[in-house]
Formats: sequence, C-alpha cells, structure tokens
Amino acid sequence: MNESAYPIREAKVRDASRLAEILIFSKRLHYRKIFRDYDYSFGVMQVLPLARRFEEEEGSLSGYYVYDDGIVKGLIHLDGDEIKELYADPLFENVGIGSALMSFALERILHPQLWVLEGNDQAVRFYRSKGFIFTGERKLVPDSDKYESQMRHIASTPDIIGKTVRVIIDRPLGSCHPDHPDLVYPVNYGFVEGIPGGDGEDQDVYVLGVQKPVSDFIGKIIAVVHRENDIEEKWVAAPFETDYTADQIMKAIYFQEKYFSSSVITN
Repeated sequence: MNESAYPIREAKVRDASRLAEILIFSKRLHYRKIFRDYDYSFGVMQVLPLARRFEEEEGSLSGYYVYDDGIVKGLIHLDGDEIKELYADPLFENVGIGSALMSFALERILHPQLWVLEGNDQAVRFYRSKGFIFTGERKLVPDSDKYESQMRHIASTPDIIGKTVRVIIDRPLGSCHPDHPDLVYPVNYGFVEGIPGGDGEDQDVYVLGVQKPVSDFIGKIIAVVHRENDIEEKWVAAPFETDYTADQIMKAIYFQEKYFSSSVITN
C-alpha cells in the first residue's frame, strides 16, 4: 500500500481542533467507565486547551496522521516503532477507519508495539485481529491504580524494505566478535527482539550511518543480505532519509560477509 491507497495524510495545524475533538471525546467514551474519574474526564480533559497546544507548541504534531476524506474522521500517532494513539471519531466508528489507519502504520513499521489500557476490551479485540499479541510487559498509568499492557505485532510481513525497526545493539562499533577477537566491528550490529532469524535466534541487523557506538537504534530497513551458504539472512538498517547503494552496503559489511557467499537485496 502507498499513501494514496487511503485518504491519510500528515496532520497540519489546521487540523488542531478536529484532533482535539477526536482525542477528547474518544477517551471520554472508552476510558471513563474504566477510570470512573468524572472530574478528570469532564474537567481536566478539555478540547480547547489541547487544540491550542497543537496550534502553538512546536513539534506537537510530529508523528500525527489523519484520515481525511473531506472530513477528518480519525487519527494515528506514530513514534519510532510505537503506535502511540489510534482513534476514529466516535461518530464514524465501525466503518473501517481504524483498520485503514492500522494498515497505514503496518506499511511503515516492522512489527510495531503499543500499550493498551487493561479493561479496554474493544481495543484489545481490534489489535488482536490485526496480528498483535501481549508481550507480558505492564506499566502503571501515572496517578492511578490502572495498568497498561504492551502488545507487539507478530503477523508475517512480506516486504520489510523501508519499514521502521528498533535494533538492540549487542556488538557496538569498535567491539570484537565474542568468538573471534580479531574481528572488530566497524559498524554497530545487533538484533530485532522477538523476530526470529533463520537460525532461530533474534534477527540480526547491521546498522549503517551511525558513526559512534550505541546501545539502541531506530531507523529503517534498507536491505536484506542473502547468504547462499548459510541458514540465515542479515538485515541492514540506516537512519531515516539515508540511502546507500548495494555496493556501498556490501563495502560496509564486507568485514564479516567476506566469509560467506552473499548478495545485497535493496528492493
């Protein structure tokens, strides 16, 4: 799917009022019965202050997209590999807007994560239907006795090139291979947690374009390294808005791929 498949676009300042309306009324509808805090639902949560924040606070609309077919009917908020918010206007629920927004996210993020309020059974059913499962992680909602549970998308993804991914770096730039101390990593190297590679372990990823050792990285998948004489493939990630040719990628990872019959797939 490309961006024209659904009427979804980046949120603009002119959308501030509709964004605030959708967020406030959706949260009142779905969360009031769980928190039972009427002072907060109808006192603290107000449309006008939120709309003004979207209008006036720099960066407040970053990561927001709206479903707009002439009327803004829904929104999604993406941050790295996380879906922070996904709401359809309560007047337009159950007509496919949430599914369209989720498809939009899944085209951009490889196995995204999200947090869902425990007791919000409608949302849990929706996320399960889209390929999300609970990870077992929970966190307390600030200033309450309620918890949120983490879910992550695990359904198969046929095309990973261009997807957003979070890489945990266990072999940072400048470190040595644990079994071969003479092999020094000129790039950061790690794995995507929870996604099995060909060897049954978490999927390995080379990270290009970061010139210092890091422990965590969020970027996009730019290539898959296919090994003719091995059971697993490697992925290659880089910062957003960064492009590499296949030759440049192979040159950067040759320190390890020289031991295999490898080819770089970029599309």
